[in-house]
Amino acid sequence: MGNEWALVFFTAFVGLGSGTFVAVGVSEWWEEDAQVRLRGGILALIALAAGGFSSVLHLGHPERIFGALGHPTSGIFMEALMIGLTGLCAVAYLIALRRGASGQVRKRIAVIGAVPAILLAFAVGDTYVMASRPAWDTLLLPMVYLISAALLGCLSLGVLMARQQKAEAVVALKWTTLGVLALQGVVVIAYLVAVAVAPYPNATRSVIRVLTGNLAPLFWGGVVLVGLLVPSSLTIAKRAAAPLPVAAATFALVCAFVGAASFRLLMFNLGTSVWHFF
Repeated sequence: MGNEWALVFFTAFVGLGSGTFVAVGVSEWWEEDAQVRLRGGILALIALAAGGFSSVLHLGHPERIFGALGHPTSGIFMEALMIGLTGLCAVAYLIALRRGASGQVRKRIAVIGAVPAILLAFAVGDTYVMASRPAWDTLLLPMVYLISAALLGCLSLGVLMARQQKAEAVVALKWTTLGVLALQGVVVIAYLVAVAVAPYPNATRSVIRVLTGNLAPLFWGGVVLVGLLVPSSLTIAKRAAAPLPVAAATFALVCAFVGAASFRLLMFNLGTSVWHFF
């Protein structure tokens, strides 16, 4: 893997940050407590900052990051731009909260900020789409990243709402989370199908390697069990109008984050079989 570990954490933290900010914005329509939204905005900023820091660590010479940012057509520049725009919107939203701005103003900021946040979650996955690597030559890859960000956002909002007693908001979040979990499972399966039918088949990127080979523990244990089944079980188990306890909600979020990182590790292992040619 080498310094690709930095990219794993970069994309995972960016997904957490962008997903949390969008989820907090959606909660404006649920009329959540201001403290819930304030903490959510701060969490989004911290996660985006952690993602940006991880991205810098991926460079062979981190001190040259400003040189990379001097090329507006580069992927690093575009990702940094969207992180900056999302972070700027998050800061504006937090200021609006602290100054007691009206609900309409906060909703407008949330809607505007959702655009770069969603684009960012998709773009960090789309960066890897390339015809030279059959296991990565599909738009299903950034779709997994995008839906993963949505899942992390739902679960982080669940942590923030763990002491929330508004039944309508709790129920809405529960069914939204379950829907995103189901969609995540479907897209992961679709990605494996795309890998199976990709041209130029090779044992290093075979689905057999994922299902029963050396990548099976990572897939079944990390992606499926920890990343999907545990959060699903915890979400289903809670009573209809009662939020999860803080510990359970946090555990579900941590499991989803581990699942997101596991998929990225799986993706790198499937796509870097031609690494020595570059």
